[in-house]
Amino acid sequence: MQRPKFAGSGVTGLAFLVSLLLSACSASPKPPPEPTLRKQAVNAETDGARRYAQGDYAGAIRLFVEAQRLQQSVDDARAAARNRLHQAQAELALGQATLALSHASEVRESTLWISSLLLQTQAHLALQQGVMAQTTLTQLIPLCTTGCADLGRLRLLQARTALAQGQMQEALAHAQTALPLLREQQEERELANTWRLSAQVSLRLGDTVAALASVESALGIDRQLALPEKIARDWLLIGDIRRQSQSSHATSAYQRALAVAQAAGLVDVVKIATEALKESAQ
Repeated sequence: MQRPKFAGSGVTGLAFLVSLLLSACSASPKPPPEPTLRKQAVNAETDGARRYAQGDYAGAIRLFVEAQRLQQSVDDARAAARNRLHQAQAELALGQATLALSHASEVRESTLWISSLLLQTQAHLALQQGVMAQTTLTQLIPLCTTGCADLGRLRLLQARTALAQGQMQEALAHAQTALPLLREQQEERELANTWRLSAQVSLRLGDTVAALASVESALGIDRQLALPEKIARDWLLIGDIRRQSQSSHATSAYQRALAVAQAAGLVDVVKIATEALKESAQ
């Protein structure tokens, strides 16, 4: 018995299906590849973020600047502004607060405005410009309310500003509010910063037990993230707490800070730890 053929053609069933598939493919072409310049920009930004996470802030800055250049060359102003903020964040981490403030202040895009103000506040605090920090905070507070993705960071900045102004109880209250918000968002770096600030405030208030518990929480996170400068500063703070509580273990904490700082080549922290060791020996 002869196999049936499709009406109007001498094409067998299999060949007909193949022709349908081919026509479907031709009707739905694959999307064009990402343009080279955009791909290079994305790669630079991604590599910059990786360098930043590893603590290589100088390398991160170079990559963020390159990403800005590439994004500006294809007229992607928002992406270029985003990388300008990345650059400012890395500069701040590197101790270049004046540069960070300048670059963050240049970002005026509405979708990046909260991030810009957050960075400006951090830079003002680093420069010990308390009045200016309070001014940017005043602009921030009504913009970032319940549900704001940056609310945890805002509360931390409020705590830092209160600490700078000597308002210990207010600083501790803001820090305690920030902790669950940052934990929920898995902002590990900022979570460690908040624990460290809580320890500093508790120490100022004379509560060495709470201060030690807080800084040990910070140290655990900083070790997990492998951040030498943070780890060294945690040990410095542990030494300060132990010394205030008349503990004989203050010296060993300063020695740990010194060892970490020397291994990581942290010249400024080495000086602080060396001086602390001299003072604790007196």
